Amino acid sequence: MSVGWKYGKPIKEKLMTLEEPGKPLPFDADKGLIGDITARFNMGEIVRNLQGKDEKEAYRVLEELGKEVMKLTMELADGKYLDRTGEMVERVARLTGISFPHRLQRYVELFILGLRPTDRWNITKSTTKELVLQVTACSVQKALEEIGIKGLPCRGFCFAGFYVAAEKSGDNIKTEMPMTLPANGRCEFHIRV
Repeated sequence: MSVGWKYGKPIKEKLMTLEEPGKPLPFDADKGLIGDITARFNMGEIVRNLQGKDEKEAYRVLEELGKEVMKLTMELADGKYLDRTGEMVERVARLTGISFPHRLQRYVELFILGLRPTDRWNITKSTTKELVLQVTACSVQKALEEIGIKGLPCRGFCFAGFYVAAEKSGDNIKTEMPMTLPANGRCEFHIRV
């Protein structure tokens, strides 16, 4: 087998191995992660307990919930349910010194999947300066609306989760929300470093 040369070193020496013989590592989130998170946090019950609360009080409760859910998500994602994607994201960050957006994005995606697996969302921009997340169907916002809570106190849940993840990934972020589901048909989060 011939090995190419580049910059004085064999190319083979510059490449990262994506296989570890005898150690199966999936690239996708393990369904057990969703099961563990939803077993600990019953979103339906949490929202029902907010009935009769005003937007400000609901925001505070959901903000604390967002912090706790993200902490559990990161603990599970980096431990019991560590997958190949997680290993590679961490490895690339160590080798390149570039953390944003990949480390934060991984936690944010698992945070959404973990507690709200039926929500519809999409990452529309992912650069070393900005991450844009659009949520077009949010079970939390819908549940709050159904019990008569006005506004978007659920943004406290999302913002808190993002900032907890940023603390772990070492990213100093600023988050804006220029669009919301009620007004624009989607919540859009711009997360910048």
